[in-house]
Amino acid sequence: MGKKALLINPWIYDFKAFDFWSKPLGLLYLGALLQKHNWEIYLIDCLDRYHPKLLNSGKKLPKVDEFGRGKYIAEVVPKPEIYKHYPRRYKRYGLPEEIFRKILLELPKPDWIFVTSQMTYWYLGVFSTINIIKETFPKIPIVLGGIYTTLCYEHALRHSGANYVLPGPVEESLFRLFPEIPKYTFPELPFPAFNLYHKLDYVTILTSRGCIFRCNYCAVHYLVPNFVCRTVQAVINELEIYAQSQIKNIVFYDDALLANPNFSSILDEIKNRRFSFQFHTPNGLHPRFITEEIAQKMKEVNFKTIYLSLETIDSRLHDLYDQKVTKNEFTRAVNNLKKAGFDNKQIHAYLLIGLPLFDFDTIKESIDFVLSLGVTPHLAEYSPIPHTQIYRNNFSKNLSEPLLHNNIIFPLLNSEEKNKMAELKKYLIKIRQTSLLSKTK
Repeated sequence: MGKKALLINPWIYDFKAFDFWSKPLGLLYLGALLQKHNWEIYLIDCLDRYHPKLLNSGKKLPKVDEFGRGKYIAEVVPKPEIYKHYPRRYKRYGLPEEIFRKILLELPKPDWIFVTSQMTYWYLGVFSTINIIKETFPKIPIVLGGIYTTLCYEHALRHSGANYVLPGPVEESLFRLFPEIPKYTFPELPFPAFNLYHKLDYVTILTSRGCIFRCNYCAVHYLVPNFVCRTVQAVINELEIYAQSQIKNIVFYDDALLANPNFSSILDEIKNRRFSFQFHTPNGLHPRFITEEIAQKMKEVNFKTIYLSLETIDSRLHDLYDQKVTKNEFTRAVNNLKKAGFDNKQIHAYLLIGLPLFDFDTIKESIDFVLSLGVTPHLAEYSPIPHTQIYRNNFSKNLSEPLLHNNIIFPLLNSEEKNKMAELKKYLIKIRQTSLLSKTK
């Protein structure tokens, strides 16, 4: 056996967090890649609700729904000074610290430790994790990667405490530290190492990586410059493994799932194999690609939750920001899904709030429009993301501190705008209860 590696998905530090099918897929690809080169791999996912030590701790754990989603166990922690005026409790989400420390102490001493990162404004969880690792394994090198690392590289380099900071996709960055491991393309990567978990309610899967669109508010094109697709056979082979493991829920993580030219053939092969999965699409599908044929195939293979990216019905803003959907295209997509047999409760739509130039009256009109189609609207709070066009144009001088990227606090909105935002949320809750939930189809 070769070297030993410990992989860690750190805590979330935030005002709210929810397991909306969240797994550290990049870290799991890293684990599989190292396993392929004869490394011995251990995983601590601080967000894992089924770790044996947590299950044996006697702590009351939050419930999950039928699809595997649910709240995280959480503890209140002191708020950073920058959030002191925000009137909500700040929490650490995931394993209690004492359990995390016990797990570390009982593991074999690793040769390398790899820590991933997610949202830029969650970096305090990353730093706290690294500090505790250093107490337990003071001489073991720590490698930090992930989304925060890539988007805020200089910040991570200066403040994280990691020995090495590796931005970018794992198959490209790993070679810098370990030249004996050759560079891979994304389709060449081994399947992610979900075998490192003790129990799973769901797994996440990619049929492609990247996106064909270049939306001004999205950083996907910076994180993954090219749109690359896997073969039909590779996707089906991965699903076969999950079928053998009796996984029930499969969650597509693609940023542009329907833009994959292989997607229709993937659906055909899923149908031929007669898999018994429930499929989910949390990242928001592009409505213009939902033809009658695609909608019918998705229904036949048991897609359970459909999330659509609408953002707004304001064509002016679509021309300005993303150019990815029109009101008519969205309506046609919904009609195609309903014709295929999807009911109202299965179809959801994301509406962006908090972007520059967005008009609050238009957001309300967008909510009403979505509800008129019998679709569940969700307000997606805009987060300022480094390396996006909107960030460069509006925020780069104001938000150098990543904590200010938090989409809960809307740091650049004035008090009146924040009040309007709160009113919109209340309006949506009220109107959904009275208008949407009374419908069945």
